Amino acid sequence: MLSKVKSAVERYDMIKKGEAVCCALSGGADSVALLIALQELSAELGAGLSAVHINHMLRGEESDRDEEFCRELCKKRGIPLTVIRKNAAAFAHSMGLSVETGAREMRYQIFSELAADKIATAHNLNDNAETLIFRFARGTGLRGLAGIPPVRGNIIRPLLWCSREEIETFLAARDQSFVTDSTNLTDDYTRNRIRHKIMPEMAALHGAFPGCVTALTASFAEDEDFLTSEAEKYKGKDLRDIHPALRKRVIISCLKEHKLEVTAARAAEIDSALLGEGGKIDLGRGLTAFIRNGKIIVRREKEVRINELKILRDGEYPFSSDRIVTVSKVNCEKMNSTEIVNKKLTTDTLDYDKINGDVVLRNRLRGDRIKPAGSAHTRELRKLLQERLPFGERRVCAVLADRDGVIWAEHVGAAERVAPDENTGLLMKINVTQSDKI
Repeated sequence: MLSKVKSAVERYDMIKKGEAVCCALSGGADSVALLIALQELSAELGAGLSAVHINHMLRGEESDRDEEFCRELCKKRGIPLTVIRKNAAAFAHSMGLSVETGAREMRYQIFSELAADKIATAHNLNDNAETLIFRFARGTGLRGLAGIPPVRGNIIRPLLWCSREEIETFLAARDQSFVTDSTNLTDDYTRNRIRHKIMPEMAALHGAFPGCVTALTASFAEDEDFLTSEAEKYKGKDLRDIHPALRKRVIISCLKEHKLEVTAARAAEIDSALLGEGGKIDLGRGLTAFIRNGKIIVRREKEVRINELKILRDGEYPFSSDRIVTVSKVNCEKMNSTEIVNKKLTTDTLDYDKINGDVVLRNRLRGDRIKPAGSAHTRELRKLLQERLPFGERRVCAVLADRDGVIWAEHVGAAERVAPDENTGLLMKINVTQSDKI
């Protein structure tokens, strides 16, 4: 086993000379074997070694027993130990997660705060196979089929090519005891059901299981790394004509870059916009994806409020960083016939002579109300926009108002009181276009 650990460290450049390595120590067979292996190899590796034990406070006296075991083990071996006690159940509840998932999130949060160059966790060959089965059941892509990565950031997993049998043999040869988590003996958790029921069946089906899984996931990982690196070449470029496998990875990379949740539905929505007419997609957390000419640009949508910007003449008025409002006055008889439907002009055309006082361009304000042309009722502009637009697109809405209130609103159209009729002579025509800059 020791030679496999050394080989893994060297192959994946897990530890550099002079680095401080902290071993995540639960007291179970895997983590105890990892701690001892790293200590026995420390002279060759030229690395400092410490350990951290996290008491999840889930199993009462048993959790305290595990903590005490880790204290005694590290004291006996002269390894510095940090003990952190944190209630995993309370943490999971606060995050809206299952206890199993919450405990894992809590551990990695703690790892990120440790003063160490590398954090070594004891995931082994069997864990990798169990993870692959779990992801199969849940549905996964190539990245999921790549299994547990040997290195992720400063997290290293030197035991990933060692089986549980090899680990227990390693400990027995050193007459080293370990503790057993009683919850690992039940089927209360998904991973335990996989371990107790599915893994034995797979091993019976093929004697080389789970060892053969490691070669499989390593192959998938190589393919994923290649495709991901190729996809990076297309960031910021027109994605419409590239292979779907690369386009999907550009989308995923873009979302991850902004720390956004990656879901199949969200990726599919962006992909559809790329191959279609473009547009913008609300990504949550105040971010918007602008899709134009086969490109994705993610930026923060800032609400733009324009105070009393008077419309004094025909022209283009920049409204937000990506839109321009164009206002023009024309004689009714010069209007294009396509802009007349059933003798009524389009909703983005007003009767200029019905406007009272100066016209201002601004954003939607609290309390704005409008009676849309052809409607029998006056309604809050906010509610009208809620019915017609997703949240990300209704936060910034262009509005024209005169001294009596709103006369036109983007996505809603003209107010009834300024709508053109058979007596209209002079028109105000409004058009909203995308700016060349995003």
